[in-house]
Order: sequence, then C-alpha cells, then structure tokens
Amino acid sequence: MLKLGWMSTARGEGSLALLRFVCEHIEAGTLDARIPVVVCNREPGEAAQTDRFFEYARSRGLPLISQSSARFRQSAPGPDWRTGFDRLLADRIAHCDVDVLFLAGYMLIASEYLCTRYPLLNLHPALPDGPKGTWREVMAELAHTGATRTGAMIHVATPELDRGPTVSFFSFSLEGEPFASLRAARDTDALAAAIREQELRREFPLILSTLRALAAGDIVISDGRPNDAAARLLEGGMDLSSQIEHLLAGSGHQG
Repeated sequence: MLKLGWMSTARGEGSLALLRFVCEHIEAGTLDARIPVVVCNREPGEAAQTDRFFEYARSRGLPLISQSSARFRQSAPGPDWRTGFDRLLADRIAHCDVDVLFLAGYMLIASEYLCTRYPLLNLHPALPDGPKGTWREVMAELAHTGATRTGAMIHVATPELDRGPTVSFFSFSLEGEPFASLRAARDTDALAAAIREQELRREFPLILSTLRALAAGDIVISDGRPNDAAARLLEGGMDLSSQIEHLLAGSGHQG
C-alpha cells in the first residue's frame, strides 16, 4: 500500500477536485493507497476556497497540517525564510508515515532541505524537455512556437523549477484538428486554450496511473531517482500515453 502524503495550497477548485478524485479511488479500492497527512501552506480563514478544502479533508478523516507560509514569512523575513518554513513543515510531517509527498497545486518551490528529506512528486503540464512555468505560460509558449507535440509529466521535485528526474509522462500530437486550423488562422489565444483542454483532460489519468504504479512497486523512488521494479533507473520516465488514452476511451478521466 502506498502511503501518500498530500501537499496543496488549495487556492482553486482544481485542488479540491484532485483530492476528491484520489480519495474516491482509494475508497473504491481502485487505488491501493492511504493518505496519512494533508499539508497546506495556508491556515483556516486565509481564503474561502482553502477553507472548503479543509472541510473536505476533515470530512474524509484525513490528518491535516495547516501552516501559513505568508504569516511565517512576516515573522521571519530574509532570504532564508523558505528553508526555515520547510524545516518547520518537515518537523511536523516527521510524525507521519509517508512514502512520498505529492505536490498537488502547491504554490511554493520546495527548498533543497525539503527535497532531501522526502521524495516530492510534482505535476507539470509539459513534456520533460518542454516549457517551464505556470500552465498559462506553458500553453502560450506552445502556441507561439508552433509545437507539434506536447503532454505532461510527473517528476521528482528539486529546487530547480519544473526540472528533476521524470517519473512518468504522456504525450499527444498537435498536428491534427482543431490545432491545425487554429494555427493557420494565427489565433494563438484559441490555440493555447485548445492545447490546455486536451492536456487537462489527461492530467487526472496521469496522476492515477502513476500512483497505481507506485503502489504496485512498478515505480520506486530511491535516492531521488525513479526506478522500475527491478531497481533499474527509469531513464526519461515511464511513458503512460497508451494507458491514459485507454482510460479516456473507457470511462472518462475517472479511470
């Protein structure tokens, strides 16, 4: 069974939807995992959406650590506040039994200290050699550069933004419709939106398939590197494209 720590800033509906999605699969027996702790870098009262996230976590009986990074930064200003905050989090997480920590809409870049204490997994909406940045920045760059293929990856988080060993990924072509027509019309905003739509519908299946592989031992994170069941390095990550397309064709993103 995978002991899955969950980290989120919970600033939008997507964060709650993703936690609910994973919890429903755990409860249905379609994901062999449990969540020993949910960590949020906000506290009750900071944002209404985050409070709804807290309410859901409590309704599922999930242990919750809420520690405000904004308040910590005010009380401990200076260039090292991020490391100090991560030390505080790590001390609190140390009482929980986790195999990995999944960054699900967690809006802070983890410090080197936290990255070396726990295996941290992060979702990024681009291929391993693709654009860095927020999803909006990624989609805009893909649209403006005429990319012919894209996807998303889950990688081991490091202090370097959106880089780190790739655990898993999917890819899909941008050469067919509606992409070709939008590209020909030079409508980069609509093209970026169309790319995001297709990327987004594959994100939940990527997360589910990756967590299942971790739970089954098909992927093992060791010393910050993803290995297969035979302890061989997964160079470039596990390509889950076919599996994800099968999930989408069979029953939508619920898997």
